[in-house]
Amino acid sequence: METKHIGRIVANTILGLIMLLPLYWTFITSVKEKDDIYRQPPQIFPRKIHFENYRDILFRNEGVFLRYLKNSVTTAVITMILVALISLLAGYSLSKLRLVGKKFFLLLILSALMIPFQTLMIPLYSIMSGLHLTNSRMAMVLIYATFQTPFAVYMMKNAFDMIPDELRDAARIDGAGEMKTFVKIMLPTTWTSVATIVIYSAYTTWNDYLIAVVFANNENIKTFNVGLTNMAIGQYGTEWGLLTAGSLIGLAPIMVLFIFLQKYFIKGMLGGAIK
Repeated sequence: METKHIGRIVANTILGLIMLLPLYWTFITSVKEKDDIYRQPPQIFPRKIHFENYRDILFRNEGVFLRYLKNSVTTAVITMILVALISLLAGYSLSKLRLVGKKFFLLLILSALMIPFQTLMIPLYSIMSGLHLTNSRMAMVLIYATFQTPFAVYMMKNAFDMIPDELRDAARIDGAGEMKTFVKIMLPTTWTSVATIVIYSAYTTWNDYLIAVVFANNENIKTFNVGLTNMAIGQYGTEWGLLTAGSLIGLAPIMVLFIFLQKYFIKGMLGGAIK
């Protein structure tokens, strides 16, 4: 038994190191000098560590990269709020209220999960152009929310399904209205699922490149993924030190969010997504 336990620890350690290897390689590339980045054979440990790439990405062009980060944070936060509100109300309605055509709506939600958004880029662009929303933050938020909401609604519906109807009935008997029952009784029991959809929405929005590059060419709303690509990849090659430094800086906010909400995320995935 002890040998088996040790073997499991060793195997998990090896797998963990393998998964961390890309992150480590990104970091050492970001702290290498330009000549060391292209040195052959590649160096696992850099000869000299310097942080010029981080200083360069933060202060190049009067700190434009920080503006890109701010744009990404703003877009992600607005999208998270919108997705959370819609999924909470829709999930509760589909789970606890008597609605005409409830099964049909659920079928539509499941069908929406099966459609790759890449196949809808051209009609989406035509719609946004007709509404004069191209190159606007509203276009990105609406598109992100549209494709994230079906999964979030389905998950919240399953989360509310796990709450006994007797709890809602008891609140109604005590004189609580529908909205008070939802806010005071039902909502507090689903915070883990709410945290899950918040992380899901933030991660999906933050990591997106395709929608941002198509619908947000305006410098004032350009997100960090698109901005970093424009800064590091040019006509004469790629500045790998700049690209990796910017990638790690951009990775930090979503990692911090996940660290603070990870226990709720795991509970929510187990409790809400698996009925």
